[in-house]
Formats: sequence, structure tokens, C-alpha cells
Amino acid sequence: MTDIIWGNGSEILSPDSFILNVTHRKNGNKENYSDVEKIKIIQADIPGMPQNQSEWNNEILAQCTKDAFLKCEIESRDASGMILAKVSHSGVGGY
Repeated sequence: MTDIIWGNGSEILSPDSFILNVTHRKNGNKENYSDVEKIKIIQADIPGMPQNQSEWNNEILAQCTKDAFLKCEIESRDASGMILAKVSHSGVGGY
């Protein structure tokens, strides 16, 4: 099973990465996750985000993720500790 964390997007690091303030963790996750994690998007289902990743930029990512409640389905961590994840918008109060 895939590890999943939820939280609010905050600081933008690059056109495809941001800081997630983690508020929820799926019961049964294999790994432990901090209250603040760096996320690199490998696949996105976020309203307002272009389907073509070459069209992403810091401004678009900020508009779509900053203060939004997001779900991150974790694929792996890279050598720097950044999480590689499928990121989607999570409805208010919903997981």
C-alpha cells in the first residue's frame, strides 16, 4: 500500500516542488513523516494546474497549492530527503 500524507501547501521551491505543512497521516504508513515536508510533484490532479508539466511555473504552483488542502500519495524519497509524490486537491474536511 502507498503511504499518504495530507496538509496545506506553503512555500514554493521550484515549478514542481513545494513545502507541505503535514496535518494528517494515513494509519498504516510504512515511513514516518515530519510536520513539514518538501514535496516534488511527479503527477498532479490539482484544479488550475496545466496538464503539461512544461507549462508549470512558480506562480501557477503557488496559486494552486498555497494554503490548499492537498493529498500526497508517496512514491519515494530522493537522496536529499525530498518526497516524490502524486499530489491532488483534497476537499475541505475530506481525505
